[in-house]
Amino acid sequence: AQTATRTRRAMPVRAALEWAFGTECARLDHDEIEAVGGTGWRPFGMEYVALERAQLGTRVDTSCGRSRPHDDAELIATVVRNVLPWYAATLVADLARAGRTPDWMPDARPRLRPAEWQQNQHRAYGRACDSAELENGWQPIPRRNRKGVIVHDRARYTPCVWAPTLAQIAAARRAYLDWWGYLLEVQAALGAADLTRICVTGDMPPMTPWR
Repeated sequence: AQTATRTRRAMPVRAALEWAFGTECARLDHDEIEAVGGTGWRPFGMEYVALERAQLGTRVDTSCGRSRPHDDAELIATVVRNVLPWYAATLVADLARAGRTPDWMPDARPRLRPAEWQQNQHRAYGRACDSAELENGWQPIPRRNRKGVIVHDRARYTPCVWAPTLAQIAAARRAYLDWWGYLLEVQAALGAADLTRICVTGDMPPMTPWR
């Protein structure tokens, strides 16, 4: 037992997950009844998982006929499946398989941008509108021109929006913190697991990399 302990490879929890799901291609076993029965579903959970999967181009691996993963990799997958709710387990596994973290929108800050863009042969520019198109019934301002004739001026303007919004940035960073918390739960569970090839260390990814 002492020899096995000395030869085990030390890995942070993120590296262990990427080895298990990426290198060894471990799979999650989905118990449908257990997955939806009292495991802490949250309204944004599956939406975020779907978004991440769309970006990753991945789905839960249920293929057959491949070589069997290492016992430690299968044990790690079992721990992930049992410790986390299904939506969180699939998110952790998908990101580990791709070697990625959730997109916490580095360097993002709200910027005022045109609501719609147009393109010509030279450049892209914001689409301009006539003040007469405003829904709030904006009335042109009457004025008298040099000839004394009253005219009604109509303004041209470019509708703008703030993007990304503060709410979008905050949501992305909350999702990263959720993922970090999932890794912390898995790390604690793997510390008590009977792994033979690797030893999970206490090292964690940055908790708030945007600070």
